[in-house]
Amino acid sequence: MAEVGRLFNDNQLIVAEVLQSAGVMKAAVAHLEQYMEKSEDSSGKGKVLLATVKGDVHDIGKNLVDIILSNNGFKVVDLGIKVTPSELIEAIRKEKPDIVGLSGLLVKSAQQMVTTAQDFKDAGIELPILVGGAALSKRFTETKIAAEYNGPVVYSKDAMQGLDHANRLMSKSER
Repeated sequence: MAEVGRLFNDNQLIVAEVLQSAGVMKAAVAHLEQYMEKSEDSSGKGKVLLATVKGDVHDIGKNLVDIILSNNGFKVVDLGIKVTPSELIEAIRKEKPDIVGLSGLLVKSAQQMVTTAQDFKDAGIELPILVGGAALSKRFTETKIAAEYNGPVVYSKDAMQGLDHANRLMSKSER
């Protein structure tokens, strides 16, 4: 998948080809998993809780992030689409993730991420948040979302950058 990511970043692959490659990788890993040795205390690189925010039904990007993170050693809990801040807070308390990933395609989704960050802050949550989606920008993330939250908020322009950010957030030097 690292090579697929490199080719995508070099504009040698399109999103559909990345999705197809990720799907093949996921199927291969699922098939081989039965032969892999499992360790009780090993949770991989960390746990990521993913959701498309309240009011948005678009999930292709989120699903791609799920596949890429899963294929690179992260345990992913996908809450689906139209997930409210209260549902996210409940899932955070139950699942105890290391990172929360928020996705949204629509302009109103970007504002919903601001509201979600405020609700997380009010609930005392300070986990790193990865955000992504067509309506977002690094500037909006830094000036609007991060301004309403006590923990780190990181913008990812695509799934491969999301993987890079997740790896960095989970590395010993960053935590």
